[in-house]
Amino acid sequence: MLLWSIARASAFVAFAAYTFVIAWGMLIAARVMRPAAAAVAAHRFLSSLGLVAIATHVAALLLDSYAKVDLPMLAGIGARPSLIPGVVALWLCIALPLSFRLRKAKWISQKVWRRFHWMGYAVWVAALVHGIAAGTDTGSPFAIAAYSGAVGVVALAGLYRIGAVRRRKPVVATR
Repeated sequence: MLLWSIARASAFVAFAAYTFVIAWGMLIAARVMRPAAAAVAAHRFLSSLGLVAIATHVAALLLDSYAKVDLPMLAGIGARPSLIPGVVALWLCIALPLSFRLRKAKWISQKVWRRFHWMGYAVWVAALVHGIAAGTDTGSPFAIAAYSGAVGVVALAGLYRIGAVRRRKPVVATR
């Protein structure tokens, strides 16, 4: 029972961390956060916190015999359909920080890295779908509030980001 509780709690911690990673990233891109270096450091910290929570979530599920999760499922082999979005989110969460290292090492260009970084949105959506579909707490008031609040936070940050892009674009006069 302890492992199951750890798995559930770490899942919510991971989802909360990635919700704020996404929102914080959009606000950085909208140039709300200055100086940018401090804001990026917080973005990376939240991302690292999310990775630790995911590792805890996966380890607890692998160790819990009640959960019936085994190693091949981490590659999507034999996984229930509700677990597949979680598998996708897991591997993208690992790939995104690695892409940053590849960019720093100049193995990929800034342009390639930026395009790949858009996968962060896919991580968040996949985690949301996985949590709703596979989560045992999905119908609880806490989970409903957490998922609704997360959608609200990401939507507000997204709207602000879109507005910031529109404000920065020069207006071209036409006849």
